[in-house]
Amino acid sequence: MTDTPLRNQVAIVTGAARGLGRSYARELAGLGAAVVVNDLPASDAAANVIAEIERKGGQAVASLHDVATREGGAAVVRDAIEHFGRLDAVVNNAGLLRNAFFEGLTDAKLEQILGVHIKGVFHVTQPAFAQMRERGYGRVVNVSSNTAFGMGGLINYATAKAGIIGLTRSLALEGAEHGILVNCVLPNARTRIMVDDPIPGFADDTHFMAAFQGVADRFDPELVAPLVGFLASPSCELTGEALSSLGGRYARVFYGVSQGWLSPPDRPVTAADIERHLEEIMDSTDFFIPAQIRDEFEQVAARLSTGS
Repeated sequence: MTDTPLRNQVAIVTGAARGLGRSYARELAGLGAAVVVNDLPASDAAANVIAEIERKGGQAVASLHDVATREGGAAVVRDAIEHFGRLDAVVNNAGLLRNAFFEGLTDAKLEQILGVHIKGVFHVTQPAFAQMRERGYGRVVNVSSNTAFGMGGLINYATAKAGIIGLTRSLALEGAEHGILVNCVLPNARTRIMVDDPIPGFADDTHFMAAFQGVADRFDPELVAPLVGFLASPSCELTGEALSSLGGRYARVFYGVSQGWLSPPDRPVTAADIERHLEEIMDSTDFFIPAQIRDEFEQVAARLSTGS
């Protein structure tokens, strides 16, 4: 990569006024992009991010629309085109927390999370995808979370962030023929969102807290931003991938399927059969990584054809 791989390119960052979004916006601007800084209509913090970018010689413009609405998402893309004449990259970062234990989750807490984290990605990326398809080039970076691995107290958030991984992998398949690469990041950093809406039970998990303290001094949003900068750049050739950033460690996240147990074709399978072969089903020492649903079908079909 050159020092300015995004020179003459235009990038949207949603939820860019604070925290991780602010770091992403500054990173992309530092790599040469003109940045559309999105945040809620009532936000006054977007101006601060723009001022930071402009002081360093970059270009940025505010786009204060709620991406949880289809009209808001379309307006953000329209702002990019009207101000800069093109769109090359989208970072779907906008997010919020509405935490509660499972039985305490209200409709409002569920709908707000899904509205921003899932619908917001659709609302911005659909019009952006159309623009990118016309030009035969685009980069989409979605923001997932390692809460998708499982965490109590924010099941609504974890559900949405797990959905982002499936969205990313599927959209990558549709985008490939148009030169649009789609990936997601699982960022870990200390931001205001964590302070404003603490996770119930988090402080009581002594094992988790011990591990958290072990990485707490490397929990700066600036450690995540370079990963987003790379994925949003022309240098990136990955697509359909999920990458974790935690404490300065960057790693691939993937779905793997164990070889499992292949039942005999000449008799019905019973629940008792599943129990008897559970260890074989659960054994993950030998696994493969499907790039799409077809891969698993082909793998099983091949095993059936050979009886192995």
